[in-house]
Amino acid sequence: MKILIATTNQNKVNRIKKLFKKTNFNFISLTDLNYKISEPEETGIDGVENAIIKAEYYYKNLKTKMVVLTQDDTLFLFEISEEDNPKKDVKLPVIKKYGKFTDENAYKYYSDLIKNYNKEYLNLEFRYGHAICNSKLKKGSSSVLSGRLYAEINSKRTPGYFLSDMMKVNINGNWKYYSDLNEDELTEQDSDIKRSIDNLLR
Repeated sequence: MKILIATTNQNKVNRIKKLFKKTNFNFISLTDLNYKISEPEETGIDGVENAIIKAEYYYKNLKTKMVVLTQDDTLFLFEISEEDNPKKDVKLPVIKKYGKFTDENAYKYYSDLIKNYNKEYLNLEFRYGHAICNSKLKKGSSSVLSGRLYAEINSKRTPGYFLSDMMKVNINGNWKYYSDLNEDELTEQDSDIKRSIDNLLR
């Protein structure tokens, strides 16, 4: 079955493909279409609502209909003020401070934010919203990934996925950068994402 992952972020596409590599799903992305669809306005109160909004929007604007899968990422940092907590707007504070979003600007913004609280790291939760839409179904689901956001950036850089170079997760008692995880470790850490998406696709 062909499924459109409604994003141009190749890291996000590859992440989902790896989780479902043993299935018969044929995942494509927006970059595989021979036409462009403008981005929808995300007016939901959380990641699940925004994922549903995006799934419905992209499905309606497809020239050739297929199942649409979306993921919306929200980032919650602990032990900081509400006004500094990015939540739905991971990129917005970076743009406000530097005028545009780039990985380098994001590294600097979030590294400085952690240091402003005199911390080495901040505990975090990624709260993901997922949704699918086709002619018969529109449904959302959620998942969570916990870890720490460090001021020190990994020497290994992942273009288009800056948070993986700042986030560490607990691997058998050791804290390891997400961008350094091997395939088995990635699968284990993303198990809740797989559960959420799998329930939708079933």
